Amino acid sequence: MLAQSPKGAPPPTPYLTILNTYLKPKLLTRLEKRVKRKTVVELKELSQQIQETKCRRERLLTDSRQLLEEKYRVQAENQLFTEYLRKNKEQCEKKQEELWKQYIQECGEIERERQELASRYNQRNAALQAQLLQGRKTQKDLKQQLQALKPIYKVKEGQDMKIQSLEQEQEKVRGETAAKDQKAHFRFLQEKALMEKELEDLHLMELGQINTTGLTRKYKALALAAKQAHSEFCGSLHRENQQLRKELQQLSQEYRRVEAVRNQLEKHRRLMKEQRWYLEALTRGRQRLQAERERHHRRHNPCLKEQRTSKTMLSTKSKTSLK
Repeated sequence: MLAQSPKGAPPPTPYLTILNTYLKPKLLTRLEKRVKRKTVVELKELSQQIQETKCRRERLLTDSRQLLEEKYRVQAENQLFTEYLRKNKEQCEKKQEELWKQYIQECGEIERERQELASRYNQRNAALQAQLLQGRKTQKDLKQQLQALKPIYKVKEGQDMKIQSLEQEQEKVRGETAAKDQKAHFRFLQEKALMEKELEDLHLMELGQINTTGLTRKYKALALAAKQAHSEFCGSLHRENQQLRKELQQLSQEYRRVEAVRNQLEKHRRLMKEQRWYLEALTRGRQRLQAERERHHRRHNPCLKEQRTSKTMLSTKSKTSLK
């Protein structure tokens, strides 16, 4: 029967039940039976579609419930995450304000330190400039003194040559004096031998062994000659001694004068050397100060750049808050 469904098929719908109840096969015509069969087929298909629709609806309801649960869970998670982000934002803003205050304070300290360093640099630069001017003036004076001492140095060279020649002459005079002394001593020995012979003759004359008349005259002549020779010898020795003393005194004075000039030149040389060291020290100090200034300038340029960037960020932030 059409009203009965096969085993395993879905139960008949109310429409099929009504159709089987009111349209019995025995009372129907062939056309009605054909229409009934088509209607039953359509009703079965409709029933199957309804069943499938119910299944899909149940699945959709299940999916909807799952989606709602997922939505509620996501909303809860979003709320927790939003709360975390809000707290994190507040902490970041607070930390940013603290960092900004610290940055402003450090910039103020750096600016004060820069001003102190600039003031100290200007003072040291002014002092070094004054010292440099004084050093240049001293160097100029020393150059003038050196130019003035050049004739003295030439005189010293001439005096050194003169001293050398005088020393050579003194050695020569000493040699000549020694030769003269030796010659005079030899002559004195000869005269002494003659006088001893004369004394011996005089002694013999006193004894009466020799004629005294000729001997007396000879003795007087020899005594006069000996006295004259002795006087001439003593006079020449005295004159030579006076001349040597005078030359020695002149040499001593010349030596003292040359030694004084040499000491003065040595003093000026040391002064020039100290002045050169002083100028070199001033130059090194100025270079070191210039390098320190450049290093300080390079060190503070990034700070100024960050300060300009921070001011730009502040202006942008204020504009955003106003909007």
